[in-house]
Amino acid sequence: MNTFIKAGLFALVFGVAIVSCKNENKVTSPAVETESSDSEQNLGSVTSIKLTKIWQSDSTLITAESVLFDEQQGLYYVSCIGNVPPDKEDGDGYIATMDQRGNILNAAWIRGLDAPKGMALKDGKLYVTDINEFVIIDQASASIVKRINVPGSTFLNDVALAPDGKVYFTDSGQNTIYVYTDDKVKLFKKDRGLGGTNGIFVDEETIYLAGYGNGDINTIDIASKEITNRGKGVVPNGDGIAPWEGGYVFSNWYGEVYYITPNWQIEKVLDTKDAKQNAADITINQKTSELLIPTFFDNRVVAYKIENVR
Repeated sequence: MNTFIKAGLFALVFGVAIVSCKNENKVTSPAVETESSDSEQNLGSVTSIKLTKIWQSDSTLITAESVLFDEQQGLYYVSCIGNVPPDKEDGDGYIATMDQRGNILNAAWIRGLDAPKGMALKDGKLYVTDINEFVIIDQASASIVKRINVPGSTFLNDVALAPDGKVYFTDSGQNTIYVYTDDKVKLFKKDRGLGGTNGIFVDEETIYLAGYGNGDINTIDIASKEITNRGKGVVPNGDGIAPWEGGYVFSNWYGEVYYITPNWQIEKVLDTKDAKQNAADITINQKTSELLIPTFFDNRVVAYKIENVR
């Protein structure tokens, strides 16, 4: 089965409409007018980024979906769905470990998952979504210590650790955000307008979201839970989000990467569709200024050096 047939299968499983897009490199949003503080204006001096490929892993990371840096141990975790479809409870999903040059350290650090996706790390525990379960893994023993079933969920996806220690995660199939706190999973927000919400990033006051189904960028005020649309259809098939220099890097699952400034100006900075490399749930190593992209059906992780454009 070739890559594009598989991609079609993925979209059908997702149960959301695929948004086709022929964006120009520069897109001027924002959907709403916002006032910028002095600090935001200084951060906004980075108008874009330039990406230079520096390494790639081998192609043994079967359906590589998400990558996460463990600063303390100096390694990466890579969640691998295994065989598709990505919502099948088939037990062939796993998490691999990789060094900072793309060498596989442990090809099966954790087995026994179905289709693991987003990850977050806190106090020696790795938190992973797995279709309809929120899974907690102990790093020291490399073992699954808890599986929390999330009733009504169908496609749990990205995960983000908030500064206050709470762990947020999305359900792309149900337009839902959950929060894990006090050893319990709680519903945070459910809204059809989130458009198959996938990627998530959380700071002190705000949740940032990428919509796979509608390509929208939305933010949610944590205190009021009010949704603000920051751009309609501007990141089609939105997948991962990573913060960079006051702005944000978003990925399009089909193989595009965008840089978004603090005032929501958008530029496409990478396109690997012709190379048949997807761009799934990205991460940025802030210490080395490297963007890491899991390539899904290409079964790799690819790293790019980030250079700021001012």
